[in-house]
Amino acid sequence: MRRKRYYQLCVCSCVLIYIYYFFGVSDYIFSRSYVNNFDYPLNVDVQPIVEKILSGKKPSVKPINYYPYRFLTNSGKCSTLDRLDLFIIVKSAMNHFEQRSAIRQTFGREGILPGKEIKTLFFLGVGESPKSMTQHQIDEEMAKYKDIIQIDFLDTYFNNTIKTMMAFRWLYEHCSTSDYYLFTDDDMYISVKNLLDYVHSESEGDRQLFAGYVFKSAPQRYHSSKWRVSLDEYPWDRWPPYVTAGAFVVTNKSMKYLYAGSLYVKHFRFDDIYLAIVAKKVGIKPVHCPQFHFYKKTYTRDGYKNVIASHGYNNKNELLKVWNEQNTH
Repeated sequence: MRRKRYYQLCVCSCVLIYIYYFFGVSDYIFSRSYVNNFDYPLNVDVQPIVEKILSGKKPSVKPINYYPYRFLTNSGKCSTLDRLDLFIIVKSAMNHFEQRSAIRQTFGREGILPGKEIKTLFFLGVGESPKSMTQHQIDEEMAKYKDIIQIDFLDTYFNNTIKTMMAFRWLYEHCSTSDYYLFTDDDMYISVKNLLDYVHSESEGDRQLFAGYVFKSAPQRYHSSKWRVSLDEYPWDRWPPYVTAGAFVVTNKSMKYLYAGSLYVKHFRFDDIYLAIVAKKVGIKPVHCPQFHFYKKTYTRDGYKNVIASHGYNNKNELLKVWNEQNTH
C-alpha cells in the first residue's frame, strides 16, 4: 500500500514538474511589471538624444545598436525626386519570386495613382551559398527590374528585425524625402488609395504617425512555442503596444525618429516588438487602424472597399484577382 502511494506521489510530482517546466510557470511568476519597471536597454532618455541627432548635433551618449551589414545592391529610385507621396518597402523572402511578380503587377506598380509619386522596393537578405540557383535567379531579377535591395545577412525568420531596421537605415540614408512609408510583407493585399486616404485624414501637419493593427499582449513563456521568450531575453510581463509587422505605415518624421532611436535600443529578434520598444523610447504611440487586417479577411467585393491591408495573399493569382476586381471601375 505504501509503495503504491509512493509511486502515485512520484508520478504526480513528475507531472507537476513537467507542467511547471513546459508552461514556463516560473517565468510568469518571476516576470517584472511592465507598467512599473520597464527599463529595456539602453536605460536612458532616448528622445532628447534623437532630437539632437536629427538637428545635426552629436549626442554625448554612444550608440549601442548599429547593425554591421552591407547593402549589396542599391537603387536610384529616390535620387531624382525632391519628394515622394509614398514609399513602399516590401520585406520579401529570397525564393518568393511569384509574390514579387504579383506585387509589381498590383499595389507596387509604378504610376498606380495618377498625380502621386509612389515607389516600391523589395528588401532581401542572403542565403548560405552565394552561388545557389536561387541567388542566380535573384541576380537576374535585380538586373531586369532594379527594385531589389539585398543585404548581407542570413535571410531567416528570426532575422526579420535586421531586415526591417536595415530597410529603415536605407531609407534614412538614401530616401528621406517621402511623406509616408508603408512597410509590408510580400503576402499582403494592399490598397494604396485607401492607405493614402487614411494617412491624409490622420496625420495633420508633422504628426508622428505609426499605424496598423495594434496588439496588447504578453510574452509566451511555454517551452514548445516558436515564440517563447525567456526572462533573460525579456523579463517584463507585458509587451509594449505593438503594430503587427505584416503591414504598417509611418510618417516621414516617425521613420527618422524610429531609425535614430533604434541606435540606442538593444536588438530584439521579433521586429514588431522591437519597433514597439523603440517607439516607446522615442515617444511615439502606435495607432490602431481597423482597416489593417492581421488575419486574412474573407473576400467580398463590397467587404474590401475600405480595406487597407489584409494578410494571407501568398498566391499570385488570388492577389491579382482581388486587386483587379477592387481596382476596375
